[in-house]
Amino acid sequence: MTISSVRFKCVPGMLAGLLLVPALWAGAASDLPARLTLQDLADTSGLQQVSLSPDGRQFAIVRGGQIELVSSAGGWPVALTTTPSGKQGVRWSPDGHVLAFVSEGSIWTVSATGGQPARLTDARQHNGGDPRTAADRDPQWSPDGRWVLFETGRHGNADLAVVSADGLSTNFLTNSPADEANAAWSPDGSRVAYVERSPEYFSGRLVVAEFDSSTGRFQGEPRVLYTAKEDRGGGWSIRRPEWSPDGKSLAIVLQDSGWNKIDLISANGGEPRAVTTGDAEDEDPVFSHDGRYLAFVSNREHPEERHIWIVSPDGSHLHQLASVSPGVEGEPIWSPDGRQVYFLHDSSFEPSSLAVAPVEDGTAHLLIRTQPVNFADTGLLQPEVVHYKSTDGLGVAAILYKPLDYTAGKKYPAVLWIHGGPEGQDTLGWDPWALYLAQHGYVVLTPNYRGSIGYGEKFRNLNVEDSGGGEVEDVAQGAEYLIAQGLADPERIGIGGGSHGGTMVAYEVTKKPDIWHAAIELYGVVDRDSYIRRTNRPSAIRWIAKMGGTPDQKPEVYRKADILPDVPKITAPVLIMQGQNDPQVPPYESQQFVEALQRVKKPYLYFTFPNELHGFSERDHRLEAWRREVAFLNYYLKPEYGLSITSTQDIVLDESSVQ
Repeated sequence: MTISSVRFKCVPGMLAGLLLVPALWAGAASDLPARLTLQDLADTSGLQQVSLSPDGRQFAIVRGGQIELVSSAGGWPVALTTTPSGKQGVRWSPDGHVLAFVSEGSIWTVSATGGQPARLTDARQHNGGDPRTAADRDPQWSPDGRWVLFETGRHGNADLAVVSADGLSTNFLTNSPADEANAAWSPDGSRVAYVERSPEYFSGRLVVAEFDSSTGRFQGEPRVLYTAKEDRGGGWSIRRPEWSPDGKSLAIVLQDSGWNKIDLISANGGEPRAVTTGDAEDEDPVFSHDGRYLAFVSNREHPEERHIWIVSPDGSHLHQLASVSPGVEGEPIWSPDGRQVYFLHDSSFEPSSLAVAPVEDGTAHLLIRTQPVNFADTGLLQPEVVHYKSTDGLGVAAILYKPLDYTAGKKYPAVLWIHGGPEGQDTLGWDPWALYLAQHGYVVLTPNYRGSIGYGEKFRNLNVEDSGGGEVEDVAQGAEYLIAQGLADPERIGIGGGSHGGTMVAYEVTKKPDIWHAAIELYGVVDRDSYIRRTNRPSAIRWIAKMGGTPDQKPEVYRKADILPDVPKITAPVLIMQGQNDPQVPPYESQQFVEALQRVKKPYLYFTFPNELHGFSERDHRLEAWRREVAFLNYYLKPEYGLSITSTQDIVLDESSVQ
């Protein structure tokens, strides 16, 4: 097939409205199983952000791109903004009267009682670099409310700046070739801690600078408190530090033990002291207002889940906060009195909702839930964590979704969907695409191949200098596992994924061509050499580290990661889709893949989406991509005959029945 610019005709359907309701949500009214549609997937995103007011009485949430306020006791939201363009990064002023947020790449404020938003900054078109980080973002109020600290990419890299609360004065605090980000005010506003990254210390160094509130500028030279050990895979760096309420120390996450662990470091410098230990990932520490405890996120009980834990700064009183159910929890927020913790929770059948639990013994419950249908009422089985061995004996965990009306002993068409990163992880959290495929009769497996997070530094870096090697075996053995378990028809196994998941698809169909009968490659890399020359600077640095050096230094490593010479080995039809403005995986990667497929006359479909970056953000584009993917999989893995179709359009493109 040739490159196609055909745009599928989108069939209009009833759109399920996104409902935000109190915890006593009743679910579906009918006794019949719910039927998931692609519109449900497009309209169900969960709570995107939650910010608690200083008095603890209400939350600001972002829903549908607008800011809404809702009582911290639960209830119905009240719209705060209605102006065009999406909002994000919402932060309350210290007095609770104003909220700062990001929209149109600039910092804005709006009164907590409503009214017209006011623009504080005006970030014009970026001057090179990655457009995703080129504008102003991440506003943070100073404790006295006089300044808003923010990150900006106006100079092509990440810098820190402040703008006065009235928007009349803006000062750059940093202006160097390095990237400065993840900033946090000290409790008294006299200092700012932040993380600085450069090619020489890519994992980051923790820096503290004195701030003069009267001038809105740093005083003296910033002090480096700690430089993280370099991650040989390039995929790890220090995240935002957390000040103790007394301003004497900072909590940071380090991986010195081989796992993400919470450490405390003096605000005056010195060696970090471990707060948590053990073989698990501990992240995102937040101090209680009195400094007695830290709440943090950990997978220490179940590697494929995340839950909130509590610990004292000296490492004592470690215990798990009451949980709602199996799933993924994060973004802990302390109540002002320190007696309870709010957090976001999602599960296999529900997107992110707001929950609350007491710090001591008690029961967690949901305050705010948001979804158009009760996904648990579809009749689908709860997904499960399964384990299998790769060819070298490495243990691999994966999430298994069995199809609707599953019958033991029956062999089904199967799809392995591969996460990106590769520093990602599939969990028992919200994955509506897997649910949708399972509802339509597919066995779905999402493997956590080597390079995934959640299993320690060693596992995460097993793909260093081996891209396209052991990770390929890990995924291929996932297909063999499904066959051995009697779940999958070996003649009807497909694979798909985006970003590094798309790269993995390209690896699989060239290195393991006999396994796959349909492949969906979304904005993936096909030649790591051309990729590092065209991608953004941080990604290039990271991948040079992961490859062990430059193409001149490691030619054999780059050859293994170059699928283009092996395209003649492909036997599966391939669906390729790409955003036209992607700064992460430039469109040249997909174009090279298409041209190589053309030369050897391999079956493929290729579609691009205008104005899209890395992934598809516009609702219509997401629906269009999903419909194409479903039609493609059904055509090759679930063929039907005798359909009495009179259309003259190629049947693989006719996805009008896909909902």
